[in-house]
Amino acid sequence: MILSVESVMTHIEAKQYSILRTTLSEENPFDIATLLTELPPEAMLLVFRILPKDVAAETFVEMDSESKELLIHSFSDKELRWMTDELFYDDMVDIIEE
Repeated sequence: MILSVESVMTHIEAKQYSILRTTLSEENPFDIATLLTELPPEAMLLVFRILPKDVAAETFVEMDSESKELLIHSFSDKELRWMTDELFYDDMVDIIEE
């Protein structure tokens, strides 16, 4: 079962990042993407950054255009390079087209 926005925010406030990471890494990337779009921007970025890299890449593909844009503008150069390296070519083309 996917965490609620309230439970994610509770974990963040308590700095329980490892619990949050473990719980989210067991979830479907589409469900994680949906949850991320419901979080405040700062929390969205924090949660995205604590995801395991493979889950983060799969989740990014499932996010809506607005959320992707918000994350891309928040990424460091290193994170942006990593993301482009992790995504499949057709996913990257879709993102660029958006």
